[in-house]
Amino acid sequence: MEKRPLISVVTTYYNSVSLGNFVKTSLQCLMNQTYENIELICVNDGSTDTTLEELQYFEKTDSRIKVFTKENEKYAQYSKAYGQEKASGKYIFLFDHDDLIDYDLIEKCFLEFERDPELDIVTPIVKTVFTDGKIKHISNLDLYTDAPSQFVRRKLSGAEAIKKTAGRYDIHIRGLYRAEIFKSFSFRYTEPLLNADEIVERLIFEKARFIGSCKAVYTHYIHADSSAKLPSVKKIDIVRTDVLLRELFKDKGIYEDRKSIFELTAYKNIVNGIKIFHHFSGSMSADQLSKQKNRLSEAYQNLDKKTVLSQFSGFSKLYNAILMASFAGIFTFYRLKRN
Repeated sequence: MEKRPLISVVTTYYNSVSLGNFVKTSLQCLMNQTYENIELICVNDGSTDTTLEELQYFEKTDSRIKVFTKENEKYAQYSKAYGQEKASGKYIFLFDHDDLIDYDLIEKCFLEFERDPELDIVTPIVKTVFTDGKIKHISNLDLYTDAPSQFVRRKLSGAEAIKKTAGRYDIHIRGLYRAEIFKSFSFRYTEPLLNADEIVERLIFEKARFIGSCKAVYTHYIHADSSAKLPSVKKIDIVRTDVLLRELFKDKGIYEDRKSIFELTAYKNIVNGIKIFHHFSGSMSADQLSKQKNRLSEAYQNLDKKTVLSQFSGFSKLYNAILMASFAGIFTFYRLKRN
């Protein structure tokens, strides 16, 4: 019997033990996969707890586990890029340390590639769950379902997929990629940003001929106390990302059809960014204050205010028109409101 191709699973870890014993739970998911020819690329991103020691313990028990450790560079894009570079499989799967997957997920994804050679990415059903057990949504690529059992096979072109991310994600992909597609753009994005990976993954989507789905479940958890959810100056990065994405979507002819969605989201991100700025202003240096205020101002200047206002009516329209009349006005309003 011909040996199945090697599949790389890339997982990044940062203080994963102290955050919730995620080294053990993630590796139990991966080590018990029914698809056995896998390499488990575990990147320790400068953890300060016992994450590295636990990873090394599991490495001794399973030769498929390969542990790498690097200095923490403050942005997740660099640890993902590190794992991306180390992966040597024909297919690559990116897995979050605090999530769970069915034991047959990788196998089912792989079988879809065999069934349809046009596919460059295969995603399982993504079940997004809060830690209290409440389900946020269950998605089958671009369809929302009430239960994973309602699965229907979906197939989208890469061009369709990137379009469905403009303004908001109307697709949900936690997939198995052909290696040449996954490595077509480095997660080591040219600019350090909190969500630079969202720019890179969109570019990767577009490289795919087609993206398909399979009947396996990836359970993605939303942790209220995770670094991604806690207030942080880094969250102002999101307004910078919107500026870059607007240019990207315009360049690719995607923007006009999704303009109303994109601009309303960008407006909400600016408001949130201003609130974050004022919340942390007392702890920022003069250089940081200047840099972040300039970012917010740039995002405001690029905002299509007419498109934003067209989505309000009555008092809300008047209220937001006054807010958006000038950057100084909206910036000062939220400073005074906080005080």
